[in-house]
Amino acid sequence: MWSCLVMTFFVACQQAEVENPKAEYLRMSISASINGQDENPKSRYAGSDPDDVDFAPDDAIGLFIDDKSAIEWCYDGTDWGPAGNEIVYWPDKTNPHTFRAFYPYDPADSYKEVPMPSLVNQTGTMVSISACDFLVAISKQTYSTGGFVYFNGDDTSFRHVSTLLQLSFQKGSELNDLTIHKITLEGNNIASPSTYSFEDGTVSLDTENSIDVLTIDQTSLSEKNTSFYLIVNASQEENPMVSLTVEYETNGKTYVAHSASLVQAGLQGGMYQKYTITVQNSSLIIDGAEILPWGLGETLDNIEINGAEKTDSE
Repeated sequence: MWSCLVMTFFVACQQAEVENPKAEYLRMSISASINGQDENPKSRYAGSDPDDVDFAPDDAIGLFIDDKSAIEWCYDGTDWGPAGNEIVYWPDKTNPHTFRAFYPYDPADSYKEVPMPSLVNQTGTMVSISACDFLVAISKQTYSTGGFVYFNGDDTSFRHVSTLLQLSFQKGSELNDLTIHKITLEGNNIASPSTYSFEDGTVSLDTENSIDVLTIDQTSLSEKNTSFYLIVNASQEENPMVSLTVEYETNGKTYVAHSASLVQAGLQGGMYQKYTITVQNSSLIIDGAEILPWGLGETLDNIEINGAEKTDSE
């Protein structure tokens, strides 16, 4: 009888461990990186290298635990913690659970419809795209990891969903000066409002509120070269038409140059497309574009765009 009582007590304690989600050892922690990077976080974008990304202090992500609404987690430069210093617990100690995370945080009740950041108010700077970059990660695991939810490594770390374009302008050998007045990108739904679904990894565009134009309307003067960065919606089309119009001033004259199709290899999600544009008086030469998975990639053929001098009526 004594043995039975001891066994009953032992089983009851085990059940209490599983059923009591507030037990201190079920406290949840998070470890996260971008693109499989495991180094200590430096900054979201370092200098002019869009490949050098990691989370920065005050970044906030949303975390879905199974089918529950998203919980906000904040990064203090060293660790992640729930917003408001609350404590989040594992649902239990033994069962596997699915964790779906996204950046930047926005209140979301369902992992099947997560609001993505607006792409409208971009200025072409790295700081500007930090507010537009949308990242997602999925990890399925049990408490056996010691309470940590890991979003690290090639399969579970955060990845980019949209497409990053870099337009790098440089002066031709005959130019004494170069001023970029306005850059305009135009393409079907390139900046339309959108939502992301973890259910099938797709982006849904709000076509009723279509935004097809992105404009950087500011003067930028560079002695050597100037790069502009823009995030656009990925496209399901095999050959999406994205046009580029540039208004620039050199050697005392103002020109407008237009390319009917800038994009050479589609607009794939998570890809980084770099275009080096050399200004030669009335023409622009786009040197072999690089298509990169925010990592290594291929180089494409050159494009030359002829410009026309801007008249007073334009």
